[in-house]
Amino acid sequence: MTARILADENVDHRVVHRLENYGHDVEHVDFAAQLDKGSDDSDVAEYSLETDRLLLTSDDDFLTDFGTTEYTGLLFVDDDALGPVAISDIVNEIVTSVTDPSGHTYYVSRNWL
Repeated sequence: MTARILADENVDHRVVHRLENYGHDVEHVDFAAQLDKGSDDSDVAEYSLETDRLLLTSDDDFLTDFGTTEYTGLLFVDDDALGPVAISDIVNEIVTSVTDPSGHTYYVSRNWL
């Protein structure tokens, strides 16, 4: 399964490129038409819903300040030690293993490898 993903500003562009190589449709907020670096989290969440993209981020505000209905789905990177290759591989594992990741929160962690 391929996924539509919105990478938040804290996501390394190498993650985006690797996920695209896996065949996923990935948009980084730096290049999104209605967003840019520094966009409010609420705008990022809304854009996720409008474009039906899972939100990939390490910003824990999305865990505490938003409910799961305020974005399409959340791929939360909770391990600062993960590099771009590991993050990409874990996200790919999640979105290809789960039938419908929308509406859920997934922790991008070594447990998926």
